[in-house]
Amino acid sequence: MLASRLPGLLPPLSNQEALESAAILSLVSTNYATTRWRHRPFRAPHHSASVAAMVGGGAIPAPGEISLAHNGVLFLDELPEFERRVLDALREPIESGKIHISRHPGRKLTIRRISS
Repeated sequence: MLASRLPGLLPPLSNQEALESAAILSLVSTNYATTRWRHRPFRAPHHSASVAAMVGGGAIPAPGEISLAHNGVLFLDELPEFERRVLDALREPIESGKIHISRHPGRKLTIRRISS
C-alpha cells in the first residue's frame, strides 16, 4: 500500500509527459479519466505475468506493463517470484530506456533452382 502512494510523492507530469502517457494508455483503454491528467501512472503486475504482458506484444500487439508505466512507477512486488525469463526481458528496457519488439515471419519460403 505504501508503494501505491509513491506517484503522489513525485512531481506532477508535464503536459508533454501527460500526453505521452495518455497516448500509450489509449492503445489499451478507451476510458481515460481526465481527472488523472498529470498524475503519474502506477502499475503493479502480478508475479505470474508473462513476458508479453510485461514487455508488450502478443497476437494483437499491445503495450505491456513497462510501457503503461511510462513516466510513472512500475512496482514489482515479490520480485523473486517473477519468472527468470520475465526478469531477463526487463534488463534491456532498464538499461537503455527503450523497448524493442521484433517479430519474425511465421512461414519460411525456400526456393530451389536446379540447373542443367
